[in-house]
Amino acid sequence: MPEEIQEAARLDGANAWRRFRSITLPLISPTVLLVTILTVSGSLEVFAQIDVLTGGGLGTSTTVLVYYLYQQAFRFNDFGYASAVSVLLFLIVLALTLVQWQTRKRWVFHEA
Repeated sequence: MPEEIQEAARLDGANAWRRFRSITLPLISPTVLLVTILTVSGSLEVFAQIDVLTGGGLGTSTTVLVYYLYQQAFRFNDFGYASAVSVLLFLIVLALTLVQWQTRKRWVFHEA
């Protein structure tokens, strides 16, 4: 973050909130968008933590889509159904990524 831009805004009389909203946030918006996309898609692919910590136990409270897919394929040997669930997971991740990518036009003010 260039200090000169912050200093120029400070000299123009912008308070801290105005500097953050008008200068800092637009400059870091590409990074925020990338982190948001990676976090959302990564949160839908949680498997190892559930398998190691609970082993899929505690009823169905720790069952997420990826763990459900694993159970159908490798515990119940229902590979066709697991394939359908994996396609559903792909479509969900794709849809969320596309929605976030389309909102970049509103949130990202400059792209390299």
